[in-house]
Amino acid sequence: MRTKNLLIAVAALTLLSGRALLSVPAQDQDEDKAKAENWIAQADSTKALVESVLDSAIEAGAEEHPVASGQVADAQRWLGEGARALATAKEALAAEDYERAANVGNMAWQYYVKAGTAAVLAAKLVTGGT
Repeated sequence: MRTKNLLIAVAALTLLSGRALLSVPAQDQDEDKAKAENWIAQADSTKALVESVLDSAIEAGAEEHPVASGQVADAQRWLGEGARALATAKEALAAEDYERAANVGNMAWQYYVKAGTAAVLAAKLVTGGT
């Protein structure tokens, strides 16, 4: 009898909260998917910006500069890490593993930020800080 009363109470609370038990995972899944897509989009757009800055630094001679060349190498290394993480995030998104896609997408974005920092430093070094 207690189990039946407990089940009735749980069902009543579920109905009162406005969430059927079956709809909660769908809402969470939609939110998780949106979060994953957001991190992937941020990583993609940051990558494009970083590549542009790095290309400009290289065109200005950063690869031949005694100090800036190290920053170019660092930026290229982080771009590679970001590319691998972004590919993994996109694979996870396609597999509907939204939590993993969001986490790895965020990691890809962080790698691109690191690459961007190195690219900006290389550009400043080779142009004298302008």
